[in-house]
Amino acid sequence: MTETGTELFNDKIKSGYENCTGCGVCMLTCPVWRQTRDIMLTTCGRTRALQNGDGPQDLRDSLTACVLCGSCGPVCPAGVDTVGLTTELRMELAEKTGPAPACHAPNVVHGKASGKVFFPGSAMRKDDRLLRRALRLLEPDGAGLYEDAEISDMAGKMEAGIRPDPEWFKDFVSSMAGAAEIIAADGFLHRHLRQWLPGVRVTGLGETLLRRPDIKKALKATDLYMIEARGYHADYGRLVNFYDRMRLETGCRLNTSLQRTAIPTGAANRQNRPGPVRVDAEEQARWILDKRKTDRVVAEAVEDMKIFKKMPGIEVIHVAELVN
Repeated sequence: MTETGTELFNDKIKSGYENCTGCGVCMLTCPVWRQTRDIMLTTCGRTRALQNGDGPQDLRDSLTACVLCGSCGPVCPAGVDTVGLTTELRMELAEKTGPAPACHAPNVVHGKASGKVFFPGSAMRKDDRLLRRALRLLEPDGAGLYEDAEISDMAGKMEAGIRPDPEWFKDFVSSMAGAAEIIAADGFLHRHLRQWLPGVRVTGLGETLLRRPDIKKALKATDLYMIEARGYHADYGRLVNFYDRMRLETGCRLNTSLQRTAIPTGAANRQNRPGPVRVDAEEQARWILDKRKTDRVVAEAVEDMKIFKKMPGIEVIHVAELVN
């Protein structure tokens, strides 16, 4: 039977897939289920298959389909670590089907982090104007830019099923010795950073910026605010209350479901694996807009912003663009 958890993450963390009862509650929030109606492509299908003796090879299509948005985790009544399970199964699958390259860039020396640091992520680093705008908003509070290109590359490979190299991992943890807080735009990293660096506070870019009164005040009741789904679900117990308060204070709409999970577009999915694309991000965006009439979309994730900009007749901005 497959167990999740390695020393690179936390060997005390197990997925708990054996506790799944097959209730299907997780499917209510799953974009793969909404677009395919194939239970075997969902977390529920994977856990039940594992309980009946299937292994990673048997679940290849299901593992490829998942966008790791994490929306299934908070609603699971059995407490299954759904993201940890899927990530670990991908790594096991990669190891069983052939030698996988390590997530390690040789001859790269990490900078030493100190105080409050900002990881912009690969998508924001490609938009220099937006990156500079975010930095101008973060710097007065003492946050400094950290060159996270190697970390982003590692995260993309982990998402595709490549286990981090132990030496890289040790170097990275050592480089973070002076960090008190990490503001990470890439929500996929949040759960891992908290496991690797338990003494460091990890927050998302959207949450950090919304703590500024001028940014929160700039939100309108007619806005649709797109929460970055991965980071939100990685700290759901705390953030659900944070965003509920924000909604009540501003009147804006959120991309949340009836279960108060964040409905994802799936645009942030970076895994590069063979097989059909199961979640159409543009179709997800159209569905979100259809359920929430709005004049403007304010996005936390650059990937989401790009998808909504393809929708006609709607203004789309990043949360860092709410104030000049």
